[in-house]
Amino acid sequence: MWADIVTDAPRMRENLGYYRKILLAQAVDPKLRELSHSGGVVTAILLNSIEKKFIDSAIVSRSEEEAPLKLQPSISLVPDDIFSAVDAGYSPSAVAKAFGKAVHEYGKTKIAFVGTPCQVLAIRKLESWEHKIMDSLKLVIGFICLWSFSLKPLLESIEKTYQVKHSEIKKVTLNKEYVVHTKERTVRIPIKEVEKHILNSCLTCTDYTSQLADISVGGAHPLEEWSTVIIRTETGEKVFNDALKSGVIRTKSIEEEPGVFAHLLEMADFKRKTALEEIERKRAAKEPVPLASLRLTYLLPKELRLLSSLTVEQTMTKRVMTVSPNTTMKELLEIMTKHHHMGYPVLDENNQLIGIATFEDVMKVPAEERDKVKVSDIKKERLLTVYPDETVIAAYNKMVEHGVGRILVVERENPKKLLGIITRTDIMQTLRWPMKRR
Repeated sequence: MWADIVTDAPRMRENLGYYRKILLAQAVDPKLRELSHSGGVVTAILLNSIEKKFIDSAIVSRSEEEAPLKLQPSISLVPDDIFSAVDAGYSPSAVAKAFGKAVHEYGKTKIAFVGTPCQVLAIRKLESWEHKIMDSLKLVIGFICLWSFSLKPLLESIEKTYQVKHSEIKKVTLNKEYVVHTKERTVRIPIKEVEKHILNSCLTCTDYTSQLADISVGGAHPLEEWSTVIIRTETGEKVFNDALKSGVIRTKSIEEEPGVFAHLLEMADFKRKTALEEIERKRAAKEPVPLASLRLTYLLPKELRLLSSLTVEQTMTKRVMTVSPNTTMKELLEIMTKHHHMGYPVLDENNQLIGIATFEDVMKVPAEERDKVKVSDIKKERLLTVYPDETVIAAYNKMVEHGVGRILVVERENPKKLLGIITRTDIMQTLRWPMKRR
């Protein structure tokens, strides 16, 4: 299974995947930052990896000079070619064909592959099938990506509505708006106006952060000239550290910028939720759903049987981090950024369970008010709970029914006594290592 490549990482979160570290980085060379959409990290890593002879070429998505959004597969054989790499590609590109060309026509044997989550999934599938050309794959860098679009009708619409020609577009940033940057102006387009141009396969894709890459890289909104970097594998860690030691990139802790981490989580959650809604809509309408989306969303029969045989107590996390009612939203977000948990039980001075505070709750509070609003003002008091002797499948079904990622585990005789917490992450870890018991 291709997921085995990343599952030895020590951390796992449902919307982020397996990872070793999340941090902020930028290229030291200002020219690379200027040429990229964010911190120039991808180009800096590739240049350094070629110089260190870890790779001899890189498959990237290159934009045509007169059509900067139309990406084509390219083979970067020398460092200068890598300046044409796009730091955040939102369009489909036949990169697999380029990979075969690099091997068969150019004789390259140490190749880096750079692409969007769906392209990373495709290359990992080839790798897991032990395709003979995949022996040449040495590094996979994945972009953080919301959606890709059908470009021709989208660009025609932008030109007609906003009088922006394709050749004028310098870059696009995509969050909850489609933002077009030209030399003269910035045009903000509501997602509602462009969503009809989203590729059908993207509508059901839940992967925002390229979870199967060695390294995932994307913007660091609201920071300029910085990138968010998720290091997932030993290979990714080595390559990144080599670039750091060589002085071509600099870093800072994600904990220094809670707003960046909050945005990453918010967008990952947004993509997953919209994809799940679309999958359910398609299933109800008996429309086809991509198999990859179904596999990553629904449990297999053998997985259902396993979860039915386990109790919540065997799977739950027992050492639970909690917060007090007096914790401010600013402090709670800092705790989340440091520990990467998205929900915290709230205990009173007598250690009695009185609520839960989640990332979603924090996001509902305007940033300028988070140092004043306390957990006691926003905590959920109607709690979703399970008992330790219930089955894991029962807990999982409750999560699905209520659309949540965690359930508190309480004592049957005293529901105010917190025993633990069971999350989707706990369940996914159990499925990965079924012999592991806490």
